[in-house]
Amino acid sequence: MAPAAVTTSYSTAGTVSSPLDLDALAARGEHESVRLNGATGRRVSPKPKATLTSLTVNNAGTLRKINAVVLPIVYSEKFYKDVLDPELDEINKLVYYADIPVGACCSRLDNLSGKEAPTLTILTLAVLAPYRSQGLGAALVTQALRAALHPTAPPPPTPPASGPATRAALQPAPPRKPVNRALVHVQVGNDAARRFYERLGFKEAGVNETYYSKMDPRAAWILVLDDIAAALGEGANGDSK
Repeated sequence: MAPAAVTTSYSTAGTVSSPLDLDALAARGEHESVRLNGATGRRVSPKPKATLTSLTVNNAGTLRKINAVVLPIVYSEKFYKDVLDPELDEINKLVYYADIPVGACCSRLDNLSGKEAPTLTILTLAVLAPYRSQGLGAALVTQALRAALHPTAPPPPTPPASGPATRAALQPAPPRKPVNRALVHVQVGNDAARRFYERLGFKEAGVNETYYSKMDPRAAWILVLDDIAAALGEGANGDSK
């Protein structure tokens, strides 16, 4: 009798998040409150459900549309392929507000095997204008920071380098080291974006004078968060302070 096949289980709990706690977010956007029965009716403050959803090939078109509306840069096919890396499943997310996709955050992991500190590099953050000031951008970035610090255990398997990507051909991925440092570039002059990241604990570490090749100004502030765990209020062992 042939031995039973050994399977490796992995978590997909983060594919769709639990509803976000909007009471803890700043509710100052367009949909903060509405009136019942016309202009003279009672004003109520609805609490639409907001959730984070992993990026997939099926919703990559939604990500493209959000970026095209919000961001002044056209991103390459390689960018949209790279952000779908299974290793980034818990990091790169779309945010849905009342079942409507309204924002997204995309990042990459740098220096995982080098001598420099492993770093979460935030590439894009976009939230549609009517849904800003709701805390949704902060939720996207905080999720990326938390997922970088706490790798999925075990991580999702990876498809084979060649041949059909069947379930049997999936290969267990090696465990990823925790990442406790984050970096983002913000165009010089975008004071609102700078203040947003500073509220999350980022600090200026320098200026790249030629970061943007097709935008004016070309310079970008280099904002760094040197201790993700501390910014999230966690202790050395991952416990909340």
